[in-house]
Amino acid sequence: MTLRGRLGALAEGNFRLVFTSTTISAFGDGVSTVALVFAVLQVTGSPTLVGVVIASRQGAAALITVAAGVWADRLPRHLVLVAAAAVQGIAQAVAGTLVLSGHATVALLAVLALVYGLADGFVIPASQGLIPLVVSAVRLQQANALLGLSRSILGVGGPAIGGVLVALGSPGAGLLVDSASFVAAALLLLRLSIAPRDDVAQPEPFLSELRAGWNEFRRQTWIWTTIVFFGIGNFAGASYFVLGPIVAKRHLGGGFAWGLIVSAFGAGAILGGLAALRLRPRRPLLASCLAAIPYGLQTLAIGLRLPLPALIAVSATAGLGIAIHLALWFTVFQQQVPESARSRVSSYDALGSFVLIPLGSALAGPVASLIGISVTLIGSGLVSLACIAVVIAQPSVWAIASPTADDLALM
Repeated sequence: MTLRGRLGALAEGNFRLVFTSTTISAFGDGVSTVALVFAVLQVTGSPTLVGVVIASRQGAAALITVAAGVWADRLPRHLVLVAAAAVQGIAQAVAGTLVLSGHATVALLAVLALVYGLADGFVIPASQGLIPLVVSAVRLQQANALLGLSRSILGVGGPAIGGVLVALGSPGAGLLVDSASFVAAALLLLRLSIAPRDDVAQPEPFLSELRAGWNEFRRQTWIWTTIVFFGIGNFAGASYFVLGPIVAKRHLGGGFAWGLIVSAFGAGAILGGLAALRLRPRRPLLASCLAAIPYGLQTLAIGLRLPLPALIAVSATAGLGIAIHLALWFTVFQQQVPESARSRVSSYDALGSFVLIPLGSALAGPVASLIGISVTLIGSGLVSLACIAVVIAQPSVWAIASPTADDLALM
């Protein structure tokens, strides 16, 4: 396939708008990842209070995301994303202005982070329901790969630019950049031309729709198995990002070594995104699970204190694998879950990210203080790998096959 063919999804106007909107927003998010931490440190200097502000954002997203899935299945999904971007943009604009003017307090930043998080809880459910509506079925995997590739690139570039803004001026400037990115993203989404959905009947009572989403989640074994066990694996693997830097500092030469390891992951993710543009596995869900194995291996590898070159290689492979995993997983999910329930079911996937990963991060330190850093990392890696193995062992995972040309024509 030629390069033009691999980028063919960008020829479709609606997807091009979503891709550009997502890219701009991801850039702003990358900048604010650094800016928010230094904004809180500028106000208080307390790492503990940094955690409070970040937890406010993550906790709010976790609380709202399942309910958000109901609303995203009821309403035009692109307008849900517009509303979320507007709220996030306002929250970041107020936070940036307070920091620049010297009037910021930890309490105000925590409240604004909570507001931001409430809006953020709508993003994954609405996005998962929207993507199949803005690109042709035959280009769905390509679209997911392009979105993942964009996030991977900006996951490296955004924080770097955020660091420059913090160094040259104030973290408040970084927050204002993020605010502007949300405004631009919302304006692009408003230009989408999407036919009214024909699957939206008279809304049922809210709790009935919530229950229907739960029933759809439970109905297909491959869905709940993948989401639950990958969630547990992510919970265990979160220790890597907490304890890995400590191992690097004590045994690998310090922050430079950790920077090389993290950069290798980013480079691998970019290569994985490129690979996902052309991969066409016969059993995409199985391939997705197999591609995630290196992600568990990286936690095990650093727990075993492998030499730095080996850790860099494992990290690059993990980045490559996780990019392929996500592109295939999102595509299978969007193809197999009915449109009428897609956002509600995806909210359970988002819930695992919003709740289990932060919880795993919070528990990594206390557990390591009891049993040791290496034992914690080795155990975490083994748990992650065991969870992947459980999913791979499910017959329903093997049963998901790539749709035929006739199937795609009917989607």
